[in-house]
Amino acid sequence: MLASWRSRKPEPALPVEETPQPPASKAALSPSTEAPTTAESISKVAVWDPQSHHVWCVSRTNALHEMELQKSGWWELPCDALIDDAAYAFLTEWSQSWTISGSSVRFGLPHSAAGVEALADPGEAPAPVPGNFSTSDDGGEGGGAADDVECSLQTVMLRSSANRLGEAEFLFEVQDMGQYAVDATGARINLTVAARLHIESVTVAASDGSWGPVMLHRCQPEEIEDSSLVGGAALGGGNTMKSAVRGPVGSTPPPATWIGDAVDLEFGTDQQVELVVTVRRRDWRIDPRALALEPNSAEALAAGAQLSVAAPNGPELWSLPIAPPEAPAHFDRCGDRDLILYELHIGSFTPEGTLQAATKKLGHIASLGCTAISVMPVHQDATRLKSRKPDVWGYDVISFAAIDDVYGCPADLLDFVNEAHRLGLAVFMDYVINHMMWGADAHVGPQWFLSERTEWGPRPDFAKPEVREYCLFSAELLLTNFGLDGLRIDSTKSIRKMPSGGPDAAGAGLLSQLGTLCRQHGKLAIAEDLEDGEGILQLGGLGLNMQWDMAFFCWVFEALVNPMDEHRDLEKVVRGLEGLSPARSHLLRGRVLFMESHDTAASDRYGRFPAAVHNGKAFMAIDGEVDQGGDAFQKMSGSLPYPTPEEVEANPFAARRAALALVMLMTAPGIPMFLQGQEVYECKPYKWPRGPQMDWSKAESTKGFSCTWQALCKKLTKLRRGFWDDETGNADSSPFLGDGLHVCHSHEGVLAFLRWNEPTDSRTPQESMLQVGLVVVNCTNTSFPSYELGVPPSSSWSLLLSTVKGSEVSGKQSTETVLQVETGKSPHGLPCMLSLALPAYSAAVLVRKS
Repeated sequence: MLASWRSRKPEPALPVEETPQPPASKAALSPSTEAPTTAESISKVAVWDPQSHHVWCVSRTNALHEMELQKSGWWELPCDALIDDAAYAFLTEWSQSWTISGSSVRFGLPHSAAGVEALADPGEAPAPVPGNFSTSDDGGEGGGAADDVECSLQTVMLRSSANRLGEAEFLFEVQDMGQYAVDATGARINLTVAARLHIESVTVAASDGSWGPVMLHRCQPEEIEDSSLVGGAALGGGNTMKSAVRGPVGSTPPPATWIGDAVDLEFGTDQQVELVVTVRRRDWRIDPRALALEPNSAEALAAGAQLSVAAPNGPELWSLPIAPPEAPAHFDRCGDRDLILYELHIGSFTPEGTLQAATKKLGHIASLGCTAISVMPVHQDATRLKSRKPDVWGYDVISFAAIDDVYGCPADLLDFVNEAHRLGLAVFMDYVINHMMWGADAHVGPQWFLSERTEWGPRPDFAKPEVREYCLFSAELLLTNFGLDGLRIDSTKSIRKMPSGGPDAAGAGLLSQLGTLCRQHGKLAIAEDLEDGEGILQLGGLGLNMQWDMAFFCWVFEALVNPMDEHRDLEKVVRGLEGLSPARSHLLRGRVLFMESHDTAASDRYGRFPAAVHNGKAFMAIDGEVDQGGDAFQKMSGSLPYPTPEEVEANPFAARRAALALVMLMTAPGIPMFLQGQEVYECKPYKWPRGPQMDWSKAESTKGFSCTWQALCKKLTKLRRGFWDDETGNADSSPFLGDGLHVCHSHEGVLAFLRWNEPTDSRTPQESMLQVGLVVVNCTNTSFPSYELGVPPSSSWSLLLSTVKGSEVSGKQSTETVLQVETGKSPHGLPCMLSLALPAYSAAVLVRKS
């Protein structure tokens, strides 16, 4: 982490009111380590790499400085030893061991989803070939002379070793020399090493200590005039052998070969031999705490650095010496009850897909009535790094600190946050620490990870204090130096659980620390945990504020997408409104609600909600039984034909039932969230992990259905916040901002529920009757000219919104409609009765007038 570079300090995009900044938390620090922090100026470069023998810091100018080992595995170098503004990387020398059984084994295979070329994943080695060490399939028949055996064996090895190695880092082979000559004993050990690696030494020994170690020696390739191969030392006469390969100048270099003779190693017929192979290697590493990374050029990568010590080609990534920005002015965001989120993906929000372009469009979100933005990950993503395409979601991070260079620089992120704050918008950020990209251990080092992998990539080992400190450091960096208002912690179930599914106490403890860190700074901590229905992530558990509620989405989706009225299960909708744990007494039931999110709305998952209604079901095929309490869309595959946006827009049932879902979203207890494009009825398909692309022609249109739909969204955000029209209203007493909920009617496809905002303390005098809201949803294709409902004591109710006007969806209410209450009738156990017209597939929102 470089903390004292004399680089540009970004200025806020627009001025904001100066208010005191809360003191920086020390949660990311540990007295037992030398980890750098954001709260103080530290004039050194430091990296944690306890398994390395040597670490060098290398600048792009090829200046090399050996770092000093400090306590707890930290390596340090004063910053004044480096050149200002020079990109840098770490070169590490360390030892790696594998236990091998079998005659031919490849290991160090790159995962197919590795985000950068040639990234190896040591955890992905295939199962060793079972059985005794025996003659390889490539072996030939032995002759008589030892020199002939040596030459024949060498020819076999060199002819196909590159093909057998493939994309792996290593190919380990053992040949029983008795198969080639009667008087030969022992074994020839051969390790083929990918050309991209630099190996200092190789030793082999029996795992039980009964044999070895034997040091292997590297064969030196030599160009020769003809196609023959030249033999080397006599069998058993030493551990060196010269080899020669032939190839055109400029061609891909062949893999290196390390060879040793084990003259005392004997093989029995039924004996299983297990060996430990240890290599001492040098690899490039990034600075995990750097705020920016930069891919190396192909030319520089191929040429390698001209250093005074031997090194592999590279590095593939440079760390850039960008100082953390100064903490921006304090932003007084709206209260939790006033939050209306807008999930935004920087890469597909604008055609440019950058932070600068998104900053210019934030006024659209503010005009919608939203009060906060939930931004998908902006940290350096492996897929974006490789493809250079901004529309990738960004959940395959390579760093918890570096801002993705495809999106922009750290100063661009600060400008984005400052402009959002100027518009009154809070900013929450997706924080992905439950895994890293495939191949991340080749860039930051295997010391950070568990040996057990997830299906998404290597899993950080939260039991290590340095890993927890790194997570807390990066979180505090976002909350303080970049001024974010909170974190949406991705897949918290994968942090509090091991990849095998068992509990991870250290991961759960880290979540608790993150919640405490957010509370110390007055920030919001939101969990994405689709397996927690009992509130263990919140107070009484790990202390986070809110969590995504997948249950609300699932129950409402299932009820409204089904094309048959008789199959709508309103009891499930009631469960969705109440929440899985209604008794846990958290603010707004401790949940974030949505009917579309980046995960659910993809066209190979549930799909955009109106498109799913048009289709009659979700767009994924279920393979076998699905655990309803789990991350369902991650366990499904296959897809159904997706309709065109024109087909969906022409379907009146799609719009009407989507409007029902929108009304329940904005009036249920919880924090509602839009997905970008949802406000303009966007139905274009997008697939994991890209999109959804925002259509600005729809967003900026002043006519057409997208304009009508946007008006409905704006009307609902105003009603939720207590603004009944453009000028009147009382946000403090809005019934839809409270926790009060009573489902008073659920019968024959019609659902009605009351909402209220209970005062925080009964000692506070109330000058007027408690404001009560009534939401009525007709989930059938039947129109009711006068539907009778029981209501609390009252004389009249104001109809604020009806989603259907005439035969079309509408978001406008031209004049206030007052409905009088009848007394003497008490349906549904309430003392008064209200009659109102309910068109087919319509919803009405009312408030008690008197």
